[in-house]
Amino acid sequence: MSFESNAVVLLIMLLYGVISGGSAIIMKIGIFQSGGIKINDFFRDVLPAAWNLLSTPMWFIGGIAALTGFIIYTVALNIYDVSIIKPLVNTNLLFTFIFAAVVFKERLSIIEWVGVGILIVGIFLFALTPKIESNNEMNEPLLLLFLPVTLGLMVAMIVILFIVKKGGSSELILPIFAGAFFGIGTFFTKSLLIGLNGEIQTTLPRNGIILYSFCMLIITYGFATIAQQLAFERGRLSIVSPITNALSVTIAFIGAYFIFYEDLIYEVTGALTLQSFYKIFGLFGILTALFILRREIDPLKNLSNTP
Repeated sequence: MSFESNAVVLLIMLLYGVISGGSAIIMKIGIFQSGGIKINDFFRDVLPAAWNLLSTPMWFIGGIAALTGFIIYTVALNIYDVSIIKPLVNTNLLFTFIFAAVVFKERLSIIEWVGVGILIVGIFLFALTPKIESNNEMNEPLLLLFLPVTLGLMVAMIVILFIVKKGGSSELILPIFAGAFFGIGTFFTKSLLIGLNGEIQTTLPRNGIILYSFCMLIITYGFATIAQQLAFERGRLSIVSPITNALSVTIAFIGAYFIFYEDLIYEVTGALTLQSFYKIFGLFGILTALFILRREIDPLKNLSNTP
């Protein structure tokens, strides 16, 4: 499939990038304006902390923007492969840097401009990737296996929240949980969409797959959001975003092969050509760019003292 035939999906993901990139900055400003996220007891403090954020206009606006971005992402995921759409979510990082330069008057270094260039090349390679028609099959045992995996991550995250203090390694550990939950959540978003479309080929009851996927989607994205917001408060955006994005993309990219049988390397016109490896090259470019763009200076660090 040519670049022109992929243009619609690329434009959808660029729109997602604008909205999602803006929402990350707005929500972090909202976190500081709300006075921060105070969670000493996970089960006692999560709901009050959530209400505190929701009652902060700036965070609420950012949350609406993030939800809008998720809806746009879901539409794209419904019509295209996981292994193409998920890496393209990193268009949000591209626009985060653009907004930081425009709104906060930041200047990118030469190496950061190189990172932006590599990110654009990676996105372009995915835009050139032919769409392979899916047979709508799923690896059901592997999909079900993510139930105990998710529960284990939930328990580990709750325990670590009381061990890792504010600052320090928390800006590394919390994004790992956020990225893992976001990546796993992608599987259940896709399986739910396949089930709702009536395209699923499964030995399990279709309604059971739909219910399971929906419940797991809520759980994974719920904990991903908690981990991400805590990471935003305790760490630097320039550290949190790349780690979260890189891990969620890698998990979803590899999982797409094992769960949805999507080809990561595929024959073009019956042979292995350079274009056959565009997905791999594109992913490598995006992941490389993520860590080149991992800056030590947070454009919002001065907001940490905002009352």
